[in-house]
Amino acid sequence: MADIEELAGDFLSLIQSGQAVAAAEKYWAIDIVSIEPEDSTEHVPVIVTGFDAARDKLNNWLGHSAMEELSVDGPFITGNRFALFIDMLIKRRATGEREPFSEIAIYTVRDGKIIEERYFYG
Repeated sequence: MADIEELAGDFLSLIQSGQAVAAAEKYWAIDIVSIEPEDSTEHVPVIVTGFDAARDKLNNWLGHSAMEELSVDGPFITGNRFALFIDMLIKRRATGEREPFSEIAIYTVRDGKIIEERYFYG
């Protein structure tokens, strides 16, 4: 079982290399809870529970948005949590529109797996 520093570092490396799905499959717990801001404009549910629902949410987002540029600061680790500050340029697949997007992602870890991810948008 990886300690939180190893987990956060590897998770970050996968994200930075464009492997968000692989990062999720490797580190999400079966009972993960994924929480978006209540006023999200990303057209995703505010809360999803369970690996399959979270994977569907991620795949849906990746289906309509492509990350063209990605910059990540972190991980910032405290106890059993780590945070990533993420800036990206996303392209909306349906319209071709490009827009900057920033978020803070906070992950809670238990037994070597991410049990909660919570997003804050800038």
